Amino acid sequence: MNIAGGRPDGRPARAAAGLLLAAALTAGCTAADPAGPTAPKHAPATATAAAGGSPSAPVPPPATRPLDAAELLTAALPDGEIGPAGSSEKKVSARDPAWAPKPISVPDCVLIVDPYRDRSQPTTVIQTFRSEESLEWTGATTLTAHPGPAAAAAEFDRLRKGLQGCREFRTPGAGTGTRTTLAEGRAPAQGDEAVAYTLTSWTDVSDINPDAKEIRTIRRSTVVRIGSVIAEFELEPSPSVETMEFPTELMTRQVQRLRDLR
Repeated sequence: MNIAGGRPDGRPARAAAGLLLAAALTAGCTAADPAGPTAPKHAPATATAAAGGSPSAPVPPPATRPLDAAELLTAALPDGEIGPAGSSEKKVSARDPAWAPKPISVPDCVLIVDPYRDRSQPTTVIQTFRSEESLEWTGATTLTAHPGPAAAAAEFDRLRKGLQGCREFRTPGAGTGTRTTLAEGRAPAQGDEAVAYTLTSWTDVSDINPDAKEIRTIRRSTVVRIGSVIAEFELEPSPSVETMEFPTELMTRQVQRLRDLR
């Protein structure tokens, strides 16, 4: 759904396609350093004002307000819980103000690959994963905070609408650009609601690799709503593990951590 931020990929043959596809679909987001400034910690609800002595307003629980970046970073999986992945990195995602979207041929597909194209991007944290086996697969979890469960459910309805109308689309690029097809999959029993789909893309790379002409990439996505947070689990497998799905262990742990915030 929200694939802002790109996907790191060290495979020589697929790296060019990954860069071209990222530029064609979702270029324009940057990742802020999680160690950077965060919102100030809230004072305890029982604290009293220095002047009047009256209790300060209680901090709303996460279920009734959007989670901030610090809370989303905390909700992401800690390093000790990322198996079967070999490594991970967590960052706050922010759209580059200079970003200019490239056209996508089918409007319904925009709701899937670039849902916040014409709107402000909610607070978003991306956690990327790499397999223990060198370059076998890369994955990412994108956590997006919404003002409440109703707002997140409305956003999920937009995604469902996109899935109903998107089967194939094109994005411009070198040569013939990129052609992408979408196939819906079976959604897992996770969260309050979930959908699953696979994007298969063919990117023209004849300008940089005449022998290859085009490269195929596969990206599987499972999108889960947990209260006011929408979590997207994405996996890009190498040809050796082409049928692989996003690891269930990682997904289940992440969904539970988000449930625990309620």
